[in-house]
Amino acid sequence: MSAVELAIEKVKALPEDKAKVLLDWLAELERADVPAPDAKGAMAALGYVRKFYPQPRTTAEWMKELREGEQ
Repeated sequence: MSAVELAIEKVKALPEDKAKVLLDWLAELERADVPAPDAKGAMAALGYVRKFYPQPRTTAEWMKELREGEQ
C-alpha cells in the first residue's frame, strides 16, 4: 500500500472534527511552500546567516560565540 493510500485510509477512520483539523494543517503546510519575497534591510541578514549556520541557534549560543571572540 502506498503512503497516499495509507493516509487516505487513516483519514477515513477519523471523526469529522479531527479530519478537519488535519486538512487545515495540510492547507497551512502547502502555503508554507510558497517562497517568501526577497527580504530587505535587517531581515536580509537572517537569510545571509543561514548560509553559514543552517540550524537555528539560541540567543545564548550566539552570545557565547560573541564573548569567545572578545577574549
